[in-house]
Amino acid sequence: MDREEELRDSVDSGSDYVFHTGFRNDDGELEETSHSSMDTTRLQNAINEALKLREAGNQAFRAGDYKLSTQIYGDASYDIVHLKGLRHLGAIPSDDWKFVQTITEMQFKVYSNEAASWLKYESYIPEDGEVSRFQKALARTGRALEALEDHPTAWKPGDGEMAKLLYRRALACEGLDDYDAAFVEVEKAHQLAPKDVMICSLQSKIDKVRQ
Repeated sequence: MDREEELRDSVDSGSDYVFHTGFRNDDGELEETSHSSMDTTRLQNAINEALKLREAGNQAFRAGDYKLSTQIYGDASYDIVHLKGLRHLGAIPSDDWKFVQTITEMQFKVYSNEAASWLKYESYIPEDGEVSRFQKALARTGRALEALEDHPTAWKPGDGEMAKLLYRRALACEGLDDYDAAFVEVEKAHQLAPKDVMICSLQSKIDKVRQ
């Protein structure tokens, strides 16, 4: 596996989450809300199922089954968006910041992984009305960034994770022959990971095309 494949094949697993039916008071103590234990269990199970889906997608990706991994990542992202919607509907305490942090991280990583999967899914043939795999990959990276914008202080990816996402955006733009946009994305990735060989390689490749 070369370095470019290594970056695209390095999918993120994320962390576990424990749901709390309460909030922190001024003394930092957890106070219970009116949510029942059944609600708590149901929400915890829903989060766990979304995490299991993401890991199943990771396993399919590592096995080289990119058709399956894109499908599973899509299912996982749908479930995560549904969980996020429950908070807006009041089914989850609005001040459960741990939940917000976890959902933000989950969205970012699932969308980033799904983008990587679309980039590798070379046998994909769009049906009538469907867009190319590069357009799908670019859209997924955009959604990952939107997840961060929704709650800017909730959770932030490390430089390596963000560089990986920007690199994937650059690859998607390159696949769409949008070399100016690819240049912008790979430059941002290079700022975060200036010594990364494959980012430098893509940067050089795009520079030559734009000359």
